[in-house]
Amino acid sequence: MECPNCRHWNEPGARFCEECGFELSSVAAAPLKVSITGSVSQPAPSAVPDLSPPDSVPEPPPQILVPADVPASTVYSGGRLVVDATGTVFKLGDATIIGREDPMVQIDFDGYEDGKYVSHRHAQIVKNNGAYYIEDLGSSNHTRVNGAKLSAGQSEPLHEGDKVRFGKIELTFHES
Repeated sequence: MECPNCRHWNEPGARFCEECGFELSSVAAAPLKVSITGSVSQPAPSAVPDLSPPDSVPEPPPQILVPADVPASTVYSGGRLVVDATGTVFKLGDATIIGREDPMVQIDFDGYEDGKYVSHRHAQIVKNNGAYYIEDLGSSNHTRVNGAKLSAGQSEPLHEGDKVRFGKIELTFHES
């Protein structure tokens, strides 16, 4: 139904205009008669609209159903870290900085229960020639790979299933 105040089209049966709030129930909608060709005629002069079905309705043309080419969903197949406690997945780029409360980090543990044990710029993971390497950036609570503590600036390769720990947050590395 069109609002006579602002000309906004509203849902049929709406009491008020969605746009301007005008009370639509005070506007009586004139019944319209629709012909088979689809053109609209003027309101019928009688108070009761003619709702009887037309004498003949042409059959619709047959439909030919053709399956749409649905593209396969793109599944991320790159390196990722999965938080062991929650299952949260973090995708790894060519260079990923891990930390908290720093606009330069790509993986931010701010808001995690043990996030306070992660330094602002804790570690980074770099992809080089298809392999991933992790480096501690001088964190307070250390970076560990499979329990072994990394020294600041020490870069170690990551392999499928490696357990990586930033402070008290433990994750599992997956290559693809």
